[in-house]
Order: sequence, then C-alpha cells, then structure tokens
Amino acid sequence: MDRERLIRTVEAVLKGTGYKTARMEFRGSCFDIVASRLFLLLFIKVSTNIDTVTEEQAEDLKRLARFFNASPLMVGIKTKNSELEEGVVYERFGIYALRPETLYDVLVENELPAIFAERGGFYVRINGALLKRLREERGYSINELAQLLGVSRKSLINYERGEQAVSLEVAIRLEELFDEPLAEPIDVLHSRVEANLNVRPETPLEKEIFDRLKKLGLGVVKVKKAPFNAVSKENEFKILTGIDQRKTRSTVKRAEMVAEVGKIINSDGVFILEKTKTEVVGEVPLIPKESLEEVKDADELIDLIEELKKEIKRQLFS
Repeated sequence: MDRERLIRTVEAVLKGTGYKTARMEFRGSCFDIVASRLFLLLFIKVSTNIDTVTEEQAEDLKRLARFFNASPLMVGIKTKNSELEEGVVYERFGIYALRPETLYDVLVENELPAIFAERGGFYVRINGALLKRLREERGYSINELAQLLGVSRKSLINYERGEQAVSLEVAIRLEELFDEPLAEPIDVLHSRVEANLNVRPETPLEKEIFDRLKKLGLGVVKVKKAPFNAVSKENEFKILTGIDQRKTRSTVKRAEMVAEVGKIINSDGVFILEKTKTEVVGEVPLIPKESLEEVKDADELIDLIEELKKEIKRQLFS
C-alpha cells in the first residue's frame, strides 16, 4: 500500500466512525490528518515506513498534542526491518504507532490492543493485583508459580507489583492457567506525552513577531514542521500563527490548510507578513507586520482577527 492510499484509508476509517477530519498536503509536515470527535482530538502522522518519521517531526507532533490537549498517533505498515503486526502497538520517539487494521479495530470494533513491541519481542502489561489474587486463591506460592511459568521469582513479584512487562508467551500461559483475562489494554486514543514547548525561533522575522506576540500577553510555541510557524494562546483562545516575508502561492496554500485545521480544532488562524495588504484567505487573515505593532494587547488582536473574518463575509453576501 503506497502512502497516498494509506492516508485515504486512515481518513475513511476516521470519517466512517464519526470523526471530522482535515488533511495536510504540506511537505515534511509533522502530521497528515487532524481528527476530532466529541471531546477527543487526534494529530496523526501517516507513513508507510514509520522509521522514516524524523525526531524533529515527532517532537513537533508531541508539542501540538500537548498544546491542544490532544493525542498523537502514527499509522504505518512497516519499519526498516519488518512489517508491523496487526493488533500490536509500536512506538517511535515516545508516540504510539500501529497498522491501519489495528486502528480500524480500535475505532470500529472498539477493541483496544494489549500487545506492544519492544526490542526482543512482544509484551503486555498485566493486572498485577488480579494476578496476585488469583495466585493466592489457587494456592500457588511465588516460587511454585514462577517455576511453572519458567520465570524468576523476582520477575513474578514485579509482575504482581505492575513494575515489569510480561512477555507474550508468559502472558498467554498465565491466562490459560487461570482462565482469566489479565492483559491490560492500551488506550492509544488517549495517550499523553511530554513535550518541550520552549523552542527558539528560526529567523529574525520569527523572533521579532514572537517577541511582539509575547508582549501582547500571548503564549507562543514554535512549530517547525507544519503549515503554520507557531501556536499561540490567550486563556482558551488559540491561534495558528503563520509567518512569511511576503504573500506567495505557498503562503496562500498554507493559509488554506490552516483554515481547514482551525475548523477541526476550533482555533483561529492568522498570517503575519513582513509586507502585504490586509486580506483574508479562507477564514485566515493575512496582515502586515505593521498592523501587529499597532495592536495593544491579546484581546485587541483577537478582535482584529474576528472583525476581518466578519468583513470578508459581509463582502461575500452583500
């Protein structure tokens, strides 16, 4: 399956289960699909080979997930060494990765995977408290059960404390022995990741605009691999912020993508350019840097964005 077909497949599964989606067509983007349903927001990177996702892309993906209280996810078919297995959760740079069939099982069948891949094989996390209770109820000592499973006494103690993953083979033997489901499911749709939100601007223009936004009272987080250059917020109001020297075809395309993403994540967008006339692309205002310098605070910037959006609607429907 090529990447284009893979993206279409993932998008179809999401839409088929009630998600609103927007797709990115931005070279090197840290995410390809953003999807929302009720209180759930997903930023998804789709790659046939998940090993081709760079650390820089992954860090941006985690930053967006953290900023928007969303979950990051990768969907792919293989790594450089092997095919991804259906029903198994992989990890790249701290982000869950899985096959599209596994995503289908999660979204359509409501079946969460329990198996995860690490160096050396497949593992599961088990319910340690339940294991201990079952062991005691069936009259097994630590030593007896460990010997029966072919693991060390220390390992079994760690299993019961929830401090050590269990190999898939041992987990299967445990469930067969006690005739009880012990594996803990992995909730890939509600993962939370740590992220470095303090990233320096890459150009003098970015630094100048970031500094101005911060003086207005906005929190600013730099994003390198997305159609926008930063995400900004003031209380609950969030802005996807693009920065460019001047308006080009690329600027317009990026603004159109920002407009689509904004609809899904309920955020506004704005592009601040070194030199431009004030206009609106989609529902994303393009404003010259000088206009930003005239704004007194975050509320005034928000009002400016809203007024420009209303003005373009008045022009369209008058």
